[in-house]
Amino acid sequence: MRVRYEGGFLVQEALKEVILDPVRRTPGSIVSHGHMDHLTSGGVMTPQTLEVLRVRRGSGTGVELPYDNEIEMNGFRVTLRDAGHVFGSAMVRVDDLLYTGDFNPEGGATCGRARPERVQTLIVDATYGRPGFSFPPKHDVESDLLSWLEMELANGPVALGGYEFGKSQELIALANRLGVEVAVSDKIADLADIYVRYGIPLRYRRISELAEAERTDPRVYVLPPGWLRPPLDDSVSWLGSIGLRSAYVSGWCAFFDYTRRYGLEAQFPLSDHGDFEDVIEFIAACGPRRVYTAFSNAKDLAKAVERRLRIKTEALLTR
Repeated sequence: MRVRYEGGFLVQEALKEVILDPVRRTPGSIVSHGHMDHLTSGGVMTPQTLEVLRVRRGSGTGVELPYDNEIEMNGFRVTLRDAGHVFGSAMVRVDDLLYTGDFNPEGGATCGRARPERVQTLIVDATYGRPGFSFPPKHDVESDLLSWLEMELANGPVALGGYEFGKSQELIALANRLGVEVAVSDKIADLADIYVRYGIPLRYRRISELAEAERTDPRVYVLPPGWLRPPLDDSVSWLGSIGLRSAYVSGWCAFFDYTRRYGLEAQFPLSDHGDFEDVIEFIAACGPRRVYTAFSNAKDLAKAVERRLRIKTEALLTR
């Protein structure tokens, strides 16, 4: 089986081929999840990702494939496994090859978790594939975040910034544990509505539906990162005048200081990826004979895999 990157991960064996996460609409492709750098129309994807596609792109087509159901595709046996990254995210098994896409062995409040399985070939996400990229224990980060929210809510409303899809819905789920009201942007709500239809019990209101008199009530606002600082769209410009205490939530907060850069009160390193040691442990548990590393830090991870696991590894040149 041969693997190379040509505007997507092209998997070939004899006359058979399939492309994974193409950069543009490609019928007969496979799409791993709903983040915009992976999301294209026309391919095979989980039913959840197809709904996310239609909300985020405005329209789109695809072939639904639920988790753990096997289909024949271009001569290959294809199965989607939960990737633990975001709602609907999938790892892709193609015969004896596994493509992780973005993945998280620890999972989250609104998705399952990635589980290793024995394969001959592994294409693995290297987003945090540099030695030294390590996250604090997830339950500690969540506890710190909830404690900060409780403390700050005593003085008024609080804002949390996170990616529009995936992280924002995780933040809604976490804030719901406190029993306080959560208000979100319309785009975050449109995506959260999909979660609710699939039985994930998120509770939130739309900011656009708040009465003016309610705006300063103690609640958690979950906002896109760009809304944490001016200039804001006229429709939400009032957010900058109600004295919000604000925090940014991202795995990258473990390595970069966003509080000073954006004038925030706090930041929390809560990631929807596995860190370096998670990735190494996952690779070892899959026991592949060949590994391809992908995305940022692919070269660093390839060197580490060859050095620590003694597995032949190649870094793919990706977008």
